[in-house]
Amino acid sequence: MEHATQYLKGLFQGQKRNIERMVERVVDSDYYQIQHFISESPWDARAGFDRVAADTSQLFAAHERVGLLIDESAHRKKGKESVGVGRQYCGTIGKVDNCQVAVYAALSAEKYYGLIDTALYLPEDWTSNEARCKKAGVPPMPQGEERVCKSKVELALDIIKHQKELGTWFHYIGADGLYGNSYQFQREIDKMAILFVLDIHSDQYVYTEPPVIAIPGKTTAVGRKPSRYKAIGKPIEVRELGKNIAAENWGKIRLRQTGKGDLNCMGYAQKVYLWDGQSSDYMERMLVYRVTESKDGSREYKYAISNAWEGECTTEELVRMQSQRYFVERSFQEAKQEAGMSQYQVRGWLAWHHHMVMVMVALHFILSEKMLLKNSLPLLSAYDVREIMLNIYPKKAITQQEIMEQIHKRHQQRKIQESRKDST
Repeated sequence: MEHATQYLKGLFQGQKRNIERMVERVVDSDYYQIQHFISESPWDARAGFDRVAADTSQLFAAHERVGLLIDESAHRKKGKESVGVGRQYCGTIGKVDNCQVAVYAALSAEKYYGLIDTALYLPEDWTSNEARCKKAGVPPMPQGEERVCKSKVELALDIIKHQKELGTWFHYIGADGLYGNSYQFQREIDKMAILFVLDIHSDQYVYTEPPVIAIPGKTTAVGRKPSRYKAIGKPIEVRELGKNIAAENWGKIRLRQTGKGDLNCMGYAQKVYLWDGQSSDYMERMLVYRVTESKDGSREYKYAISNAWEGECTTEELVRMQSQRYFVERSFQEAKQEAGMSQYQVRGWLAWHHHMVMVMVALHFILSEKMLLKNSLPLLSAYDVREIMLNIYPKKAITQQEIMEQIHKRHQQRKIQESRKDST
């Protein structure tokens, strides 16, 4: 408990949130003890995530609409030793780079939000290399099971199933187009009987009338008998369909209040049908449009799909649920800027998960302070909370001699790290 508290203080106090810089600020902390706490101590990270989820869920118990928001985030890293690292798409910079990628879940209602769970993505060049996984401390598979590369969609489904089993309180699922354009993701959520509002790409095809799906009969005497389903009906891209919406059918919707006043948009929803090109049946969905207009007159269009049956939710409710996805991006921003989410310098599976638990505990504290003080300080930010903690927590006294001692310690630790690199 003492080392956990020290690590949390370090996340708030450190200029950089790696262990070296944190222990230079946190009173009575020791580098090797904190390093052991994060990298080797056998405390259960899964239990830590579950506690954060339960506590965050309790904060939202009185809210009418709580979203479980799914998204992935990348952490740029050098070298090949950090668990899950590889050349892959890094959303932080918008291109392929050497990084770690994980899927995250956040709870959100109104203007409040907090991360509660994560699953680290292991590329195929990791899952196919058992020795590499063992070196990084990736847990072994049960007897007889082969390690496989799980897609981000599969990791997200694992998170959702676990949160449902845990009893986490939420009303709907929100996610970006990676998940919204996945028929597998949609069907699995349907099976769980959970409402979703998922972003989709502008070139997603939909049907405005139920398509007739059947295996066509054989038309020639030669050749194989057809075995694949075909759909009779003409699909249309959602961006093209949106051009046909009459002006009087758009509704003005107030999304939320911001520091600059109310954020408004135009919204529209209609029933459509999706077909995955393989199955014998189609899916009935609500297609949701959201349009926001900038001061210069330009418009930004957002498209989403929902499994709400017609009349279950109003257009305003659907649009607001779609727009709530903004807050998972805010969660990542605060986690990285105010809680050192990407500033770790650990390589192993256990250490990575331990660090993420502590980051989410820090974010939960920030969230609880925002909600506790929402009446007296309605604009309280994560930055504000961290500034308060910087001034509340005592810092190590810094004299000229102590500064020189810290520099010598840094040099010793760098020599140790360099020698370890050379030995590998």
